[in-house]
Formats: sequence, C-alpha cells, structure tokens
Amino acid sequence: MTLEQADPFDALPNGRNTGGPATLFREVPSFPHLDAISNGELFSLSLSNRLPSLTHGLHRFPAKYIPRIPAWAISEFSGKRGVVLDPFCGSGTTLVEALQRSHDAIGVDCDPLACMISRAKTTSVSATRVRQLGAALQRIWRAPAATLVPPMPDLTNFGHWFSARNWADLQSLLAGIRRLDTSDEELNFLLCVFSSILRWVSNADDQTQKTYVSGTLKKSPPEVASTFNRALEKAIVGLEELAEVRRSSARATIIQGDAADIQLPRSSVDLIVTSPPYLDSVDYMYNFMLEYFWLGPHFGVEDRRTFNQMRRGVIGAKNPAGVQPPPLPHSLNDLIDEQEIIQHRVAATRAYVDNMARHFESAAQVLKPNGYYYLIIGNSQSQKGVLPIHDSLIRLAVDAEFAFEKAFAYRIRRHYMKFPRGGRGGIITMDWVIALKNVGKRTSYPDRLPLPDFTLGDDEVAN
Repeated sequence: MTLEQADPFDALPNGRNTGGPATLFREVPSFPHLDAISNGELFSLSLSNRLPSLTHGLHRFPAKYIPRIPAWAISEFSGKRGVVLDPFCGSGTTLVEALQRSHDAIGVDCDPLACMISRAKTTSVSATRVRQLGAALQRIWRAPAATLVPPMPDLTNFGHWFSARNWADLQSLLAGIRRLDTSDEELNFLLCVFSSILRWVSNADDQTQKTYVSGTLKKSPPEVASTFNRALEKAIVGLEELAEVRRSSARATIIQGDAADIQLPRSSVDLIVTSPPYLDSVDYMYNFMLEYFWLGPHFGVEDRRTFNQMRRGVIGAKNPAGVQPPPLPHSLNDLIDEQEIIQHRVAATRAYVDNMARHFESAAQVLKPNGYYYLIIGNSQSQKGVLPIHDSLIRLAVDAEFAFEKAFAYRIRRHYMKFPRGGRGGIITMDWVIALKNVGKRTSYPDRLPLPDFTLGDDEVAN
C-alpha cells in the first residue's frame, strides 16, 4: 500500500508508535473535506502557502492554533451566514476567520488580557481613525517619565524586567495613550498594541513562552519608540486587510466569562470551533506576567497577589484554586490512571476533567440541534507516557449528548523556534481535530484513537 492508502492504525498496535514519525504522517498543504478524511488519519501540515495575515499577528499568544485550522472547520460549515462560537477564544484566531467568512463571531474567555486581544483583533475601528490617534499620540508623547513608578503597588525589583530608559518610556507612553480622546474600542486597540511590545522591549527572553530573564542568552532590548511605531503600523495594515474581506454587517462579540457556564441563549449558536487549554501544559497567565504588570490595573487586577490568585482559577491550571474537585468519572477509568500522574498534578487533572464535562453540557445547550462542534486538542505527558486527553474529551462530550463523528491529527513544522530545546521538541507533539454533533441523546463511545508517542526535532513543534 502507498502511504496515502495505509490504515494509520496498522502502524500503531495498542495505540503506540513503533516506527518514526515519517511512517505515520501524510504531508498535505491543507486538509481535505471531512468526508474525505479517514477516522484516525494523521497529517503533517505544510505551511508553505502564505495567507493574508489580517490581524492574526497583532499580539503573541502561547499555544494558539494556526488560522488554517478554524478556517478549515468554518469552511466545512454549510450555512451561508451563521453564528460561530469559540468558548475558549484566547487571542481570537477563530473569530477573525469567522469574520473573514462573513459570519458573526462570539468569543468567550476567562482571561481579561485574552479578551482585550480578541476585541482588538476583531474591532470595527477604521484604520484611518487609528492613524489619526497615532499621530495625536506622537504630539503628546515626547519624553520619558521623570520618576519611575512600578505599575502595580506590590512589584519589587521592577528594574530586573526593564532597563530604566525603557521603563521610563513605557510609563510615559501608557500615560499618553490614556490622555487621548478615544472610544472604549479605540482605547482597547491602542492598549493591545502597547501590550504587544512589552516582551520585546523587556529584559525577558524572547525565544520561550515563559517569562524569565535568561542568564545565558543575554538580551539587548530595542528602544520603545521605534518598536511601538512599527507595531502600530503593522496593526493598522492588519486592520486594513481584515476590512477588505469582512462584510460590514459581520460582528464579533467578546464575553469575559466561564466556558463551563456559557451565558448565551439556548440554541443560539450555529457552529462551535475551539481549542481548549491543554491540561497542565501551558500557564497562559504566567506567560503574560509582564503584560499583566503593566495593564492589570486596567482590568481590575490591582496587584500581583490578585494576579496570582487569578492564575489558579483558569481551566487547565497547574495548581487550581477552589474546592476539592470530584474524582474522575468512571467512563475514564481505562483511559487515565492517576497512579501514572505525579501526585501533586492529580488535583489539576481532576479539575480539568470536571470543568470540561461542565463545558460540554453548557455547549450542548447553546448550540443548535444537530449543530457541529470542532474540538482541537493536544495530549499531555505523564510519567509513563502520553495521557489520552483526546479520547477522554470525546467521552465527556458523548456524556453531554454529543455524537462523535470523526477525528484526525496533525503536526506542524515551524522554523522560528530558535530557543534550544535539548532535542525534546515540546511536550505537545501534535493536535487532534475532533468532529462532534449535537444530537441530544446518548450514543456509544467510539473506539480509541491512535496515541503516537514520540518527540519532535529541534525545528518542529506541534501547536
């Protein structure tokens, strides 16, 4: 058989990889239609085709999926117009792709910084207006702050993160933005551009998602003014590109809220496309520590203590706060063995499963009958191998009266990850795309999906 004809399960006895990645993945420039994909098929997605960037590059965001994924899922949706929901919207990738295809978009996220980014990327503010505000800002932002003041009251040793000159320039820049006569939407956009440069002009390392000052890879941060001006121009170009393709009536709504309790009318959503947080793999808010230091008070996060408490409240948190989560449901007994999980991570696993179970129940209420839910998720690592989070979430969805239709996986080659990875290539080696249908009745659990267990090379990462 050719690789295209091979059954992907043939190479995976007992769900394990017995050969190298090349024997498993079929390289494609884009995904075929769902009906042309075999259940469990494994793809290597080439990024050789360049697409318009729109506003996707407005702000960095950890572990976000590439626009091709929601673009494919939304294109599979047969409705001419509809409401597309991303209940874990993050930086708004799904929402931008929905607007591009003339759908109304709704994003939900508990992280206020993520909501700020999503609002900025989907804003209806005109590029002309932003240019006017940029010119006005240049007239009033002329000198660095005379006295350095930490943006949060309980920040100590803030000079560890920023040089005195860049700290002073950022402080005066932020004050200048707040002095402008803007609408809430315009202010949100400018604050997002401000936020987007903070990592670059800080002393923190640029080549990793985590926020820390490297002792081995010394950094010479660029100066603030030119970095901000370039970022603002790039953001304006993105606005222009999105305005060219979005229908004027297409709207995006961003809700800061809980994906386990979606506050939308019953049966009001046509399609759900989302990538939930990975279990115990990415500490999203910690990765945005510097951004929260500067903009936390704008979000009502007044001090670092409040910020640390918020980190523990998100789905997928490493050290979740609140009441003791319930034990894993019996339906996952053959999938997740808590004895294989580091003891202090058991609570995180239980909380994640409980939150995702409640999420699927809430999603089933807001999604129209027979509406589709495309779930994109990666598996996590345990002491003894890969945890089958993909199979676990499918069973939780079936418990909430979704029917499993099909799933396939992809890995992506990326060449911009310059930080040395010691040959590990990342914990999340690939993502699964899972098609679910809101049938409103219990169906049987599907057979388990493949579970390849391998690491990637230094030039490869999965999400």
